[in-house]
Amino acid sequence: MSVLLIVRSEVHREKLLKVAEKVAQAKNTELYVLLVEEALPKNEAKEMEWQEVENRFESSIKSLNCTKVSLTVIDDLKPEMLILQDAESHSAGQKEGVNELMEEVSCEVMVIRMGSKPLDELGETGLGKIMVPSSGGRHSRLALRMATQLDSEQTTALFVEPDVDEVSESVGFAHLHRYIRRAGISLDDIRCHVELDNNPFKGIRREAERGAYGLIIIGASSHSSVRRKLFGTIPDKLLHGDSGVNIAVVRAATPIGDQFKVKLENLVNLSVPQLSREERVALFDEIEEKSRWSFDFAVLMILATSIAALGLLADSGAVVIGAMLVAPLMMPLLGGGLSLVQGNWPLWKRSQKAVILGFLSALGIGILMGLVAKFLGMPLTAQLAARGEPSTLDLGVAFISGIAASYCLARPKLSSALAGVAIAAALVPPIATTGICIALGDFAVAQGAALLFGTNVVAIVFGAAMNFYLAGIRGKKAADGVWSKRFLIVFALMMAGLVVPLTSALIGRIAGPQEVENVLIEKGEDLGVTIKRVRRGAYEDGLQVIELSVEAPAPLSQETLQILKSSIEAKLGEKVKIKVRTILVDQL
Repeated sequence: MSVLLIVRSEVHREKLLKVAEKVAQAKNTELYVLLVEEALPKNEAKEMEWQEVENRFESSIKSLNCTKVSLTVIDDLKPEMLILQDAESHSAGQKEGVNELMEEVSCEVMVIRMGSKPLDELGETGLGKIMVPSSGGRHSRLALRMATQLDSEQTTALFVEPDVDEVSESVGFAHLHRYIRRAGISLDDIRCHVELDNNPFKGIRREAERGAYGLIIIGASSHSSVRRKLFGTIPDKLLHGDSGVNIAVVRAATPIGDQFKVKLENLVNLSVPQLSREERVALFDEIEEKSRWSFDFAVLMILATSIAALGLLADSGAVVIGAMLVAPLMMPLLGGGLSLVQGNWPLWKRSQKAVILGFLSALGIGILMGLVAKFLGMPLTAQLAARGEPSTLDLGVAFISGIAASYCLARPKLSSALAGVAIAAALVPPIATTGICIALGDFAVAQGAALLFGTNVVAIVFGAAMNFYLAGIRGKKAADGVWSKRFLIVFALMMAGLVVPLTSALIGRIAGPQEVENVLIEKGEDLGVTIKRVRRGAYEDGLQVIELSVEAPAPLSQETLQILKSSIEAKLGEKVKIKVRTILVDQL
């Protein structure tokens, strides 16, 4: 392991080398210096001017020369820490490379913006007094550890506590002591100071001006955070003038999970065709336009639910399929998936408003149709009952439908396949079933249908988000995407959670006839009947149909059929209708 300093030859070279040398000594590792010479051929690099600097320090310095900042060089050296000058200290041609390094390297990173105070005014260490503003995060803990390694006697840990009460200072010290202990540092090894101010940046600035510090080390999480802390919180008069303080922002090493994410993104970008700019523009425009609740959306939801409800009550699968084609609910679900990938909060709110209002309007129509059906004495049909028993298969269909719908929508040439995806997803029929069954008083089927709709929503949104991510859609790194990451985790957990009850229902559907068959075989032996097959059929007149195939020397009597029927009902715990196919067998 090593510490790597990347530096331009003419800007603060001695002070940068002094800081880098102290860091390498604190980490008990070797120091490498990568000299960046802009627009200078490698074989013409000015090695001689570094000879004087090399002789100045006792630590091992290896001077490398190249024409640009290269990630390949970083990968070869595998440093424990990378030290950079802030991009503003570099020429325009080098800023991009510095920013790239700050974002992409996985090791610890220190970005330094040098102040104007001469090296000989910073004491024997060349660093001066050190201040570390602390907030408790992992980057802040790294800053504390590094400062104490550099010079614990000259280090002050600072915490800014809002001045709201007479005990505010004591509360601030309690926070600060806890953060120091979390960093693995003894309270005896560091000076603690609490500044009372409702604005933390003003508190940092006031202590920096008053304490005559030579170096301020701040923990940060990204390059955007680095720039915000270097330029938004510390004014230029600290960098120049009498103070001339040096400011270093450190970022802890990237966690393994984040490194894996970067590698996965690179693999996806190489393996999966990425959407072009024009395709992304067209996709965003269509989804954002069709994901909002509007009069047209409401009308289509009401018409689609009405068609679906009539088809369900008429036990007509063809009519139900037609309702699926009319329903507009798929688009806001795709909008939800897109907003999670982008971190687009306005689109998320707009999409979920359309989903919620669409569900409520469809549920109202379903209840109204159910009340009419109840008044007319219409029974529970097979189409209604089928949607009251969701299983893992439905979860898989919805997840794949979300992927397929987002894939087709993102590629205009495949838009003709969206109709088939809408049929497969079946979003409106479960809502209509829920409303109808609530009105009919069959709450078990209503609950199952509501679970089916919820399953469809979760799986489609998650599937769409995954496909959009694979297609190259990303949110801006500067945007606040914490909420979207949390929502994605919640959706993934919900998917995993749904697997348990849905799989249980599927197993019950498969195992149920087998349990019934075992009971009937024993009962059939007493009655002289051989049970060959037991199968669940569709619902008729609100009752589950059990189809039996039996072998017997004569048609079964009504008494025998009633015994078999009673045995099935006792096992299943519900009323059933049985259909018996008898195979006549003579034994000679």
